[in-house]
Amino acid sequence: MALTASKKRKLVLIRLVFRVFGVIPLCDKYATMQVALSEIETFMCDYGAHHSLVIYPYMPLIIFDFDNCLAPGNSVGEDILLPLFDVIESDKSNDLTPSMRQEMRLDFWRKPLDYIVEKYKFSKHSKSASYAYFSQLSIAHPIEGYEDTHLVHAFEGVKLLVTSGFQKFQHSKIRQLGVEGAFEDIYYDDPGNPPRKGKAFYFDIIAKKYNTAPSEVWVIGDSEESEISAGNSLGMKTVQILRPGVKKSPKAQFHVSSLQEFLSLLQMS
Repeated sequence: MALTASKKRKLVLIRLVFRVFGVIPLCDKYATMQVALSEIETFMCDYGAHHSLVIYPYMPLIIFDFDNCLAPGNSVGEDILLPLFDVIESDKSNDLTPSMRQEMRLDFWRKPLDYIVEKYKFSKHSKSASYAYFSQLSIAHPIEGYEDTHLVHAFEGVKLLVTSGFQKFQHSKIRQLGVEGAFEDIYYDDPGNPPRKGKAFYFDIIAKKYNTAPSEVWVIGDSEESEISAGNSLGMKTVQILRPGVKKSPKAQFHVSSLQEFLSLLQMS
């Protein structure tokens, strides 16, 4: 009698556990060891003792960040935010020194909007204008990533993308970079839909959806405060990619300077 694909996989998993540990872990389905051994015997008879055992390769679950991981935050062109900067900097209710203005402009390419609004204590008018501006923002021209961005297609396993930012804007960037098809699914941690849930919320959903232990999930990105912190809080493997301008964080478990290095890290794991 031929086995279905699901039964073949089940046989592989049961026999692997038996080979490695010498025992079968009991769970709700296996009330006794005798039942578990009976299952193994039935599967082996069905499959045939003369068949070779197929071992399924390890397929990692990888969560990617987008900005400053796959593409520079300002890859869309810095001119796109100039009208918003004019509104914020001309608002007399905002107490922004020249140095604060310069730092704020840089933060717009590295941090989510709600973080910036809070950090620089935007007036009600500037906050409202900022959210309105980003809610309608999108790009229709191709953008360039890093020299190794194309390698995202070379990774085996299940690849997910979790990005912070307004969904319309982030989706347009992902589409214009040409990497949308590399991912099983894309999640948007959208500050325009408050309260923003944070990346840990989506990481937890992903681990449960794919029935993967958090310790077996890889998270790669640039931000200590965002994806690195979120991954660590759930016990996931965190990898900080040190793109130009990114400060090395001691909180990440691994550090790489490129996607090629990350690919090598996975292959050695």
